[in-house]
Amino acid sequence: MILFSIENLTIEEIAAMRQALNVIDIKGSSAQFIASLQNKLDSEINTAHQILKQEEAKKSQGIVEIEKSHPAEKSRHKSKS
Repeated sequence: MILFSIENLTIEEIAAMRQALNVIDIKGSSAQFIASLQNKLDSEINTAHQILKQEEAKKSQGIVEIEKSHPAEKSRHKSKS
């Protein structure tokens, strides 16, 4: 079997495809195929969520490090508010 990949999809697009699989008519012969496809899309969605969480954590950590390295600027900005 040759495997292909669809790239450049947003998490919302992947989720829409996954939701669409919940409402299609399935014949008994294709039930296992559709279940496998649902599992693959669920896995992609979970992976995407993990990547987004990691990126958010990196951004937060970067902000904390910047604030630690520039404490005088932080206090100056607070007093101007």
